Amino acid sequence: MTQVKLGAQWFDYADVLIDVMIGYACNVQCDYCSITDEMRLENMATAAIVDQLIDARARGATKVSFGGGEPTIRRGLLPLVRWCRDRGFRSIKVPSNGLMYSYRWFAEEASEAGITDFHISFMAHTAELYEQIMGKPGALQLVTQGLEHLRALGHKPVGELIIKSDTWMHLADIVEHWANRGIETFNLWLVSLSDRNKENLASLLPVSTMRDGIYAAFERGRQLGVTVRSRHIPRCMLPGYEEHIADLREDKVLVITPRTSFALWESRISPNAYTAKCEGCRHQHGVCLGVRRDYLERYGDEELQPEYQSEVRAEHAPTAA
Repeated sequence: MTQVKLGAQWFDYADVLIDVMIGYACNVQCDYCSITDEMRLENMATAAIVDQLIDARARGATKVSFGGGEPTIRRGLLPLVRWCRDRGFRSIKVPSNGLMYSYRWFAEEASEAGITDFHISFMAHTAELYEQIMGKPGALQLVTQGLEHLRALGHKPVGELIIKSDTWMHLADIVEHWANRGIETFNLWLVSLSDRNKENLASLLPVSTMRDGIYAAFERGRQLGVTVRSRHIPRCMLPGYEEHIADLREDKVLVITPRTSFALWESRISPNAYTAKCEGCRHQHGVCLGVRRDYLERYGDEELQPEYQSEVRAEHAPTAA
């Protein structure tokens, strides 16, 4: 068993998810998407993908993900999935917008090929908002149909939700809508001001403005008995709900793109920046990875509420008799 260095840490390859960005082409263009027209033309050659996977498997890797873009529109996806299944990858993940699963034949082929973890980006809970975000008429009906196909085949997809200016106030209802259709785990992602979406400043509101909607999603999840976690907001910006904050290092993801490779938490659209205000916080370099850089550029660090060591010591200091 060999190890790979992710950030400053070493991990056994068997514990690492090899996340291959096979290409950035997509069958829709959502209004918050950060992928530019130029990026959509970028694809990894199948031979290059296989070379990466042969090396990773030889080193002990057993978990792989095929991302994009929209991986389900690539004709070579399912052959790659079968290749991985037949060579001992026990966990094969595909994140998707869910549209292709509306074709029953494709859902069946994807299941037969060996995909074990289906992740679907759910844009909204109403037809109008779904179409507004995705730009595709009837999108909600198609994604719902795709989910029904996967559920009938025995799969339990994970839901990925985007937090932005026109969804934050609906997050709890979005969670309930899809929980009622069998989704048991939800990841919340903060919209990113990068690449194509860099100038779409209106899409990203301050977390303090959206906090009530995020809290409502956490509470609705508790009521419904489903898991709702935030993956892009530091814990000190969501006080009282720290148990709902995911550490990106937990999944031990090595991202491989057409251009380079890196640990997921090193991505320029991951929370990995500290400010002077973070110095001395008991969670710095620990459970907290920091703040997203694009967020800091937009709003600064006024919303951060660090827990300083001196404050913790004072809180637990013995009182005078």
